[in-house]
Amino acid sequence: MAKQSHSVNNKKAAHKALKPILLVILCTLFTSSGQILWKLASKNLNSFIGIITNIPLILGFIFYGVGAILLIISLKYGDLSLIYPFIALSFIWVNIASIFIFGEAISIINWMGIISIMLGVSLIGYGGSK
Repeated sequence: MAKQSHSVNNKKAAHKALKPILLVILCTLFTSSGQILWKLASKNLNSFIGIITNIPLILGFIFYGVGAILLIISLKYGDLSLIYPFIALSFIWVNIASIFIFGEAISIINWMGIISIMLGVSLIGYGGSK
């Protein structure tokens, strides 16, 4: 009976750890989108009017703000040492978006870095569920 109770507790703990991880992954998607929007906005920063009427710039701030709120909520429910390394996923999203949106070429060294980040985040996530 104690073995079954221990198994149920492990499942509850894993489910509890999943919520903040999913929130921080969503946070990285919002902040990365904000960064991409800022890059798009940078083409039209020639005057004060151009800045205050720049929709991608404004949306970038909004997306970044939503990402910050999601990070704060995820930190409320999860351990900082588990949650914060997931921020590195932003590097992956920005690199991938840069290929499709800006036509940038990603070097083999960058791809190796992306794979390293994915491996590291996976190991941290796996270790945090123990």
